[in-house]
Amino acid sequence: MQYRAKRSFAIGISAAVAVIQVPQAADANPVADFYKGKTVTILVPIGPGGTYDLYGRLGAEILQKHLPGKPTVITQLMTGGGGAVSTNYLANRSPKDGTALISLHGSAPQNQVLGVTGVSYDLAQFLMVGQFSPLNSSLTVMRATSPAHSIEEAKKKEVVLGSTGQGSYQYHLPILLNQLIGTKFKVVLGYRGIPEQNLAMERGEIMGRGGTIVSWAVTEANWVRDDKIVHLVQVGAKRAKGFENVPMATELVTDPNHKLALDLVSAGSLMGRSLAASPGIPPDRAKALRDAFDAGIKDPDIIAKANEWKLDLEPASGAELEAIVKRILATPKPVVDMVKKAIGE
Repeated sequence: MQYRAKRSFAIGISAAVAVIQVPQAADANPVADFYKGKTVTILVPIGPGGTYDLYGRLGAEILQKHLPGKPTVITQLMTGGGGAVSTNYLANRSPKDGTALISLHGSAPQNQVLGVTGVSYDLAQFLMVGQFSPLNSSLTVMRATSPAHSIEEAKKKEVVLGSTGQGSYQYHLPILLNQLIGTKFKVVLGYRGIPEQNLAMERGEIMGRGGTIVSWAVTEANWVRDDKIVHLVQVGAKRAKGFENVPMATELVTDPNHKLALDLVSAGSLMGRSLAASPGIPPDRAKALRDAFDAGIKDPDIIAKANEWKLDLEPASGAELEAIVKRILATPKPVVDMVKKAIGE
């Protein structure tokens, strides 16, 4: 009897242990286990001080707070090639485990479609995590140094603009407008980022540049306040709020193929400022990245930070951003050939 009692007690203890252990196994989170103690890096493709940098830093704040496992999240500048250097790195050399992301350059999809020299990535393979905001872009000049303060005047007088590289829409848009409507834009290549281009504008080396139409309030608020700049033309899905007097590029042409061509080179406005991750990420981590973005973009602390940094938020999900990328990549070949011929690719 004594033996049986001890045996029953032992069985009871084993059962109790089993009852305690089963929920622990069920509660295990392999995504959190993976990210715990890790460092996640968000690449920034354009120099410091611009919206790519600021939205990249906002993405870091979101992921550090909302990604399971609470990894350390940092941003890292990797400039060059109009964003191609960092995008190529993400595609071909970065870890494919969910620890490498990018504040995606808006020109990335059209550069792939156009086969721009130096592009060695396929955005169809990337994970689109989410979009902070679509951002209309513009060709903008200094009032004091530019001989043209409108597109019509830019058809009669040469306007010198700056660009990071030949793969950037800063180059594509003015060159295509030269071909399609007869503007006289001259583009100087090789600037490393927005602050360097703004300094060149101030010095009179160039008269203007392409850029997101709202970013001037971030990078050169005093120029906006003192009416020192003029927006000649904008690109996007529609005229931006507050800039209704600035014409859309597609309004300047009537040929449907010309409109498609301008849509292609300005597709970065639809991409806006977005967060993407490397190809090949395990499905559970891919879902965690998208979920973290979706939660973070609604977080009051994140919204307050965006307001502090004067960043617009009009978010779209990773799935919605993926659909935009697919549409750009599916641009008809005759339109692609027209654009390539115009920009000399």
